[in-house]
This record gives sequence, structure tokens and C-alpha cells, in this order.
Amino acid sequence: MDYILKNLHYIVTHVPIALLVFSFIFDLIAMIAKKREWHSAGMLCLVVGALGAIASVLTGPSPWRNPLVVPHEFYAKLTMVLSIVLAIVRVGLLIWKKKELGRNPIYLIGSLAAVILVGYTGHIGGQMVHKPVPAKTAVPAASPGAAPAASTAPAATAAPAK
Repeated sequence: MDYILKNLHYIVTHVPIALLVFSFIFDLIAMIAKKREWHSAGMLCLVVGALGAIASVLTGPSPWRNPLVVPHEFYAKLTMVLSIVLAIVRVGLLIWKKKELGRNPIYLIGSLAAVILVGYTGHIGGQMVHKPVPAKTAVPAASPGAAPAASTAPAATAAPAK
């Protein structure tokens, strides 16, 4: 259980990535195939994806000392706000005006913006996890007449002869 709590952000973060992308895809399919049911799937993905974005931001990697945390957190919050606004407007118009917003070009541009934002946020997060920033190591400067310092890289081993 402790493992799950420590890694909750990495578990939850895939919900908005997948569902915001699929919300956009389902709305495009609904427009092309002229199937209203696909708009319902798009709206459901949007609402759950927006909730997942909130959970991702709340469980974010704040204790890390990585220079990418600041832009990652900024784009994550921007994604969260945009997905919440899209979800509220879409559900609100459906409930109060009985209007499906999934085929509206302005809505689709906003939805595409959410897809781009969540993709870029995930990219920065992936860089933080899979390409850690190397620690700055101080290398003593050699004096002008001194021999070059020995390499700290491990020595290569020769292959055994057959």
C-alpha cells in the first residue's frame, strides 16, 4: 500500500493523458460517421479526464529538485484548467440548453489544445523520470604543467580469446 501512495502521481497521470486524447478522437469520429453516440463517449472521456487532471495535479511531484518541475507543473495546471472549463461548458450546455457541443469547431479547437497540452506535459514529465538531470560534478582544474587527469570511466575489458 505504501508503494501505491508513493507512486500515486505516476499511476493517476495516465488517466487524463488517455481520456483527453480519446475525447477529441471520439468527437471527430462522431462528426465523420454522423453518430451521436460517439459524442456521448467523448463527453464522458472529457469529464473523467478532467477529474484525472485534477488528481494528477494534486498528487504531483513537488518534492523533486529537478529544473523541469516548474514547467511541468505549469503546463499540468494549464491542462487541468482548460479541461475543467471544457467539461463545465460542455456538460452545462447539454443540461441547460440541450445542445451537444462536440461538433462545434471552436470547442474542437479547445479540445485539440487540451490534447496538445496534456501531451507536452506528459513529455516533460517523461523527461524528468526517464532522463534525470545529471548532477553537476566539480572537476578540479589542472595546473598548466601538470599531466592530464586520469579518466574516471570504467576500463573496458577485453573479450576472452577462443
